[in-house]
This record gives sequence, C-alpha cells and structure tokens, in this order.
Amino acid sequence: MSEIKTYEIEKGLYLFKDPEPFFNFNSYLLTCSMDDKVSINILFDPLPLKYFRHFIKSLNELVGVENIDIIYTNHQDPDLTSSVPALLDLAPRAIYITSQDTWRLVSGYNIDPKKFQPVELIPNRKLKLNKEGDMCLEFIPTPFCHFRGATAVYYPKLKALFSGDLLGGASTKDTEGIYATEKSWIGIKLFHEVYMPTKEALKLAVDKIGRLNPLPELILPQHGDIIKGSLIIEFLSRLNDLEVGLDYIHTKEKEEEFYIRVFNDMLDFAKKKYGEENVYNKLNRISTQTSNFPEIVKIENGVISEVYIPAPTAFVFVYDVFCEDLPESEKEELRLKSIETLKKYNLEVPEELLYKKSTSIMDTFRRVFDIFRR
Repeated sequence: MSEIKTYEIEKGLYLFKDPEPFFNFNSYLLTCSMDDKVSINILFDPLPLKYFRHFIKSLNELVGVENIDIIYTNHQDPDLTSSVPALLDLAPRAIYITSQDTWRLVSGYNIDPKKFQPVELIPNRKLKLNKEGDMCLEFIPTPFCHFRGATAVYYPKLKALFSGDLLGGASTKDTEGIYATEKSWIGIKLFHEVYMPTKEALKLAVDKIGRLNPLPELILPQHGDIIKGSLIIEFLSRLNDLEVGLDYIHTKEKEEEFYIRVFNDMLDFAKKKYGEENVYNKLNRISTQTSNFPEIVKIENGVISEVYIPAPTAFVFVYDVFCEDLPESEKEELRLKSIETLKKYNLEVPEELLYKKSTSIMDTFRRVFDIFRR
C-alpha cells in the first residue's frame, strides 16, 4: 500500500490524502496556536483503518498523535470513523465531537461515552477555542447530505469549511495536485447523484453555506479535490440545480434504455475507428477504476448491458476515458459523434459535451444571488 501524502494548505492547516485517484479519502488537521504558545490540535474525518499505520506516522511527524485534542467526524460512515477508537486510545486527552445521530451508530465501536461531546449541546453550536473568541468552530447541520446527522464545520479565521461528503468528488481531476479545476466537476456530480438522497436536501445545505459570514474561501471535502476561489460559487450553483437520488430516478430512469443504445452505437463507432482491442482495453480500464465505488456500467461480451449510475453522467465518464491519449482533432470528432448519436435518440446532450458559453457579469451576479439569497 502506498503511503499517504501530506500537504500544508495554510499555516496550521494540513491535508492527509490517500493515493487513490478514484474515490480517495481526505483527512484534515487544524492546529490553532494561542498567544501563550499552547496549541489546540483538531483532527477532521480521520482516514479509514486500512491507512492507519501511515496516518499515525504522518500525524506524529506534525504534532504527535498523543497531542490531538479534538477528533471530529461529519457523519457515521466507516471510511471516517473506523480509526476513531484507536486514535482515542493513542490520544488520551482527546474528545470526540459529532452529532447525536452520528454517535448513535458510532457508539457501536465501544467508545467511552465520557469522551463524546454532542454538537447539539455546544452553546449556539459555536466552540470557542480562545478567550477572545476569534478562533472558533461553527457547526453547520447539513441534514441528509448524505446522512441525517451530517454536520459541516466552519473555521471563520481561515474561511475554511470542512464539508464532509458535501461537495466531495468520486474522482480527482488527475493524480497530482489537491485543488479542484473544472475537470473535477464530473466526479462531484457523479458522487452526489449516487449518494445524496434528494435535491431538496442539497438546496438546504447550499442555502446554509450561503448564510455563512464571511463566506468560505476554502471548501475541504472528505473525498476528491479541495475547492477554492470562483469554483466555490460555480459548483454550489450547479449543486443547487442538480437532480440526485430519488429525484433523478423518478425523472430519468425511462431514458436508460435509450442511453444503452447510445453507448453501444458509440462503441461500434470506436471499434471501427480504433480497433476492437483498443476498445476492450478502454472498457477494462473503466471496470478496474471503480474498485472503491459502485460500478459505472455493466460490460458483457464487449457491449454495455446495464448502467448503474445516472446514465448521462455514466456516458460522460466513459467518453472521458475514451478521450484519454487522443489528439485534439480526434477528441473533437468523438465529441461531435456523441452529440449526433444522442440527438438521434432524442436525448438531451450532457452539458460536459457542449462548448462552454461565455456569460456576462450580470449573469454571474444573478447566479450568486440565486445561491446566496437570504
């Protein structure tokens, strides 16, 4: 197993990232230094147990695991809670903060209840870290994104939001770098379509983020890439309109049969142009890339017979895999052929296949107003 990588995002803020490019895990360490040179060390969403040895080594190199004061988890999933019991054993002074809904399930790890502090019992859901109050953690409930008790954490001093699964990505843009680009969106879209239950839950979470003061300049999800700058508003805007979970199933499942025809028409086109062996190699890559995530499509005898995630997102994912290593002229040919085939079956063309249209400053302001309306 490859060692995890550690990055310093800001002074006193560190990212621990596992090496997987697809469905990776992120954990964060926040070190708050006081005037008297005392530090409070806060660990957000610890890496899962399979990385424990490397994770402890990285923590020891920075602050020493025994000096962790707070361990926080956004929700109850084992990819962020499986390490908590062992971490609490190694950090005897640490307390474990999470929501009561999360604790109801995580208590099954036999964690000492005396170590647990529910966010609901923290006054105003704000934990002051110093007397002046300029260092504090604000707990922001984001119910059903994707768990009932999910709670993001905002650190206003760095304008950093630890968002858990919200704004997480099923894949990173590539294997290098930690910050999101436009290419990160397809992984974010896929992750939310699969794991978020309803559009209304997302809209509520987006609205709560929009009410933070000051607004976040860093969003630190548990999966995928860190989001900063103008992409925060752009991606929140898209999430606000994204159909996910049950909403998607109710409106889009009838199109799946036609998308399967599009998939296989495009595979026939690719086999004739690039040869069957190359196409099968690409299909094998799609199958092996999803070991930590639900399968994208079912491949039988060189054809696609089922789609396990929203079909438009699956199509874009497969399209991106086929475009890898192609010259620009052939990528464009594949793009145009895809659009032609989708229109043949009267299917809407996914936005990722269309040229980006320029927007005016006024359009941008309208989007911002729609997201962050009070």
